[in-house]
Amino acid sequence: MNKYLIPIFTIVIVLCVSSCSSNSDELTDWMYWSNDNQSPENIKYDYVPGAVSKLYLEVNYKGGDITLICNNYDTLQPIGTDGSNTYDCGWGVFTVDGRQVKCHFPEDASGKPQATEQITISAKNGKEVVNTVLLVKRTFGELVPEPGTEEVPDKYKFKLIKAGLMPFMNDDFAVPAPFDNIIYRITDYYDRYQSFGFPEYTQYYDSIVWCADGFPNTMRVYERQNSSTSSEEHFNGQWSTHFFISGEIKNYLKGYRDGKVVYSTSLTTYLYERDFLCYDWVEGSFAIANPSNHGIFCLLDKKYEYTASDTQEMNGTRYGNIGVRNSYGLSGDAQYSYMQDALIKLMGDNVGQPQSADGKSALFKCLPTDGFEAIKYWENKTTRILLLHQLPADDVREKYYLHFESK
Repeated sequence: MNKYLIPIFTIVIVLCVSSCSSNSDELTDWMYWSNDNQSPENIKYDYVPGAVSKLYLEVNYKGGDITLICNNYDTLQPIGTDGSNTYDCGWGVFTVDGRQVKCHFPEDASGKPQATEQITISAKNGKEVVNTVLLVKRTFGELVPEPGTEEVPDKYKFKLIKAGLMPFMNDDFAVPAPFDNIIYRITDYYDRYQSFGFPEYTQYYDSIVWCADGFPNTMRVYERQNSSTSSEEHFNGQWSTHFFISGEIKNYLKGYRDGKVVYSTSLTTYLYERDFLCYDWVEGSFAIANPSNHGIFCLLDKKYEYTASDTQEMNGTRYGNIGVRNSYGLSGDAQYSYMQDALIKLMGDNVGQPQSADGKSALFKCLPTDGFEAIKYWENKTTRILLLHQLPADDVREKYYLHFESK
């Protein structure tokens, strides 16, 4: 196990654990662990008990899932700076659920150097603290080109990385949710990022295109246009986007030469819905005065753009609104139909089919006093949502939007 003791980089997460009994005499001075291994062919597991117990995971490029179970302490509670139950290190997602630590490792055959993580799990036995150290090693296999692509020298290869996250209202969340802003970068094969000029690897391609499974649009990160008299190049090494749905999004960067893909790399992004999309009714902040509207766009799905208001609070209830940007300059019935379609699709992708809105307005505490009609209703465990039709008046424009409140 000595191979785990020299990590490439180490991030320590401290987890606080409350006991399953108020009588500390019934607790041992170390933590006992077992596992529910859902991917035994891809994950090696080992456990060494002791005063400082150790858990070892070795995960290959195929990834998978494993759940680590503490058998003698009950509820694990993170005490990280963001207070989240989920930690995403980029190649592994660790989620605390009761006495379990659920570990998810997405498939990654990028061929990049192996990586390690060290996670310290602490349990409180009366006034004493006992520790378990979780050591994880991840390998990433070899990059396999798409069928029909050619072997490319390393100096012309590139990578796609997630370079940053700007959560809604700048709240301190480490894991992205729908409507958060995610920053991507293209780097060279050795993870070096060049913020100006044209990196050497671009010279091998006519264009480099960013795309994702299930998304209708693409974006050219690099493009070279040649004519008989001139040559023009464009390069954008960093960009940001929002996504409108939670779950797994597999992104690609594809290098084109003479009209065909000669090199491709991928990156999977995982988005986790909070209470409702990016809104968190407990850990999220809210605007005391002067709330802002934020533009929400997806570079890979340009059919709709949304506006989302800051979280506000009234009558002890948190609430917000989501509207639709009229990006196409529509008017009249075409505009109102477009707004409804966009909002119903957003809800269908994230909450499900609507219910009748009859009588549902009485459930809400922060609705406008008049001038609207309720069209459709949705709810999940924490949130109620109404599709409202703002009726036209002398000083109010007609529109459709979502009004939602914490339960």
